[in-house]
Amino acid sequence: MCIDCRATSRVLDHLWDDPDFRAAFTREGYDLGKLAPLLHDIFAPAYRRARRSLEGGQLEMLEAQVTESILAPLSDQPNFRELWREWSQRERSEFLRENAEMALGQRLAEAYPTLFIDAYLDAFRAYLRRG
Repeated sequence: MCIDCRATSRVLDHLWDDPDFRAAFTREGYDLGKLAPLLHDIFAPAYRRARRSLEGGQLEMLEAQVTESILAPLSDQPNFRELWREWSQRERSEFLRENAEMALGQRLAEAYPTLFIDAYLDAFRAYLRRG
């Protein structure tokens, strides 16, 4: 599963707790498990569009907080600090992106639920229309 799909799944799991959101899918005969095959092609693009719409100060601040929450506990471990120094900038960036995107997705869904509800429902409805 790609990084965006993992974040998308985290957002979907969070939104699924909303009965109105969930009802839009269950009316069409979809439960959470049946939506899993749609993550990459339907919901991940919706996640990326919603995420991009937030670009700027607030998103950057949230990304920094998520990164700090991931790195802080690891930086206390001597083996990790040594490994971090040995990695290239590309390896560091990939490590952070992989570990931060799911946490960021969760926080975005908590902070902007309506944005992600609308994005996911619009993507699902478009998928149903294609049919």
